[in-house]
Amino acid sequence: MTVTNVGYSTAVFVYTQRQIVVLLSGNSPRAYMPNYAKTLNLHKGVDNKIQFKFLNQEQKPVDITGKEITCRIINGEGTEVLLNKALTLELPLTGLAYLYLNAAEIEDIPAQKALYSLEIPVGEFSFPVFVDPAAGARGDINILNSVLPSFVPSQLVTIPTGQPFPNINPNVNADAPLTNANTYYSSVINTEDNPILTIQTKLEEYNGYITIEGTCNQQLTDWYPIVETEEYENVSTTKGYTINGFHPFVRMVFTSNAGVVTNILAR
Repeated sequence: MTVTNVGYSTAVFVYTQRQIVVLLSGNSPRAYMPNYAKTLNLHKGVDNKIQFKFLNQEQKPVDITGKEITCRIINGEGTEVLLNKALTLELPLTGLAYLYLNAAEIEDIPAQKALYSLEIPVGEFSFPVFVDPAAGARGDINILNSVLPSFVPSQLVTIPTGQPFPNINPNVNADAPLTNANTYYSSVINTEDNPILTIQTKLEEYNGYITIEGTCNQQLTDWYPIVETEEYENVSTTKGYTINGFHPFVRMVFTSNAGVVTNILAR
């Protein structure tokens, strides 16, 4: 019997989305329109580039040199402008321009089915740009969580009632032995069995130790160290931790005699 190794391959494509749009310019009696209006896509978490090719009724490129063409992205109900930005002219003599959006510009826009429109100045007037065969001035555009997962907000981790937040009397000598320090425990973070947890802690003139502990026990006993104890001497910084592995419940332990822990965020 002969065994043959079979390799599998997947074709991938790198291209710029291009949409043909029409300006009713000139004196031609013709009424050319694109055969169909494809849905455009914006992918959250990465940069996006959508190209627009401007033609007239005779299917000839329109010179858009010096034009400020505005693109508006509107919610699906048509009641709110989600984003407003001018196109970048790429090859204006041949009617080529593009909408460039970096990841930060659409970060705060929820994923949804939306609409877009284009507006161009002609002389003292502003005219719509037609994007479909029915002379429609609005096209369809999807805002997608595709390249990266959807955004998950950080949760605020607190110090439970009955414990002061690590905010020791500033008159205490930070050089005093830490044996005289107090110990504080953060509220418990339920990781929901997620294999990766990130924690961000902001410290101001913090003097003491920080440990991160975990437990598999729903009674919240039998704590074990995940991140070994680190010592800080009058440190002001934002400290980040990445915790990998199965740790159903996690907490932070602060042993300090001076300084402030401003906040703790977990995700």
